[in-house]
Amino acid sequence: MKARIQQEPRCVLLWQVAPGSAEHAAVEHAARLSRLKVRLLTAADLGTTMEALCTGRHTGGEAAPAPDIPERPAMIVSGLRHDNGDLGQFVDEVRRGGAVIPLRAMVTPTSRGWTLAALLAELNREHEQVGGQA
Repeated sequence: MKARIQQEPRCVLLWQVAPGSAEHAAVEHAARLSRLKVRLLTAADLGTTMEALCTGRHTGGEAAPAPDIPERPAMIVSGLRHDNGDLGQFVDEVRRGGAVIPLRAMVTPTSRGWTLAALLAELNREHEQVGGQA
């Protein structure tokens, strides 16, 4: 029996990044080059797991009660590998486009089951601990 390697969905999720902004344009451009689907997140997504958001299985709904989550822009990437340089190339292209997105994360086997609210809360805690550096 052959082992099946499950591919992570190839997407980039954006939180508090306005369509038409320089940040959005830079991410869209880099995503096209890396063949990533871009999904804009809203408060209705806060109670949804990262896995559901990345696979597109979440269709929206009522916003989940969320902890106080600062409205810092966030970019969450799925489906790119760091060991072959794909993730680095994507991030470099976003930066070349002039985007400043203070919170950045990669979907991991651990965070796949987290809700968006939980991941944003963790990213914001980490951001505060390192002194708010982008």
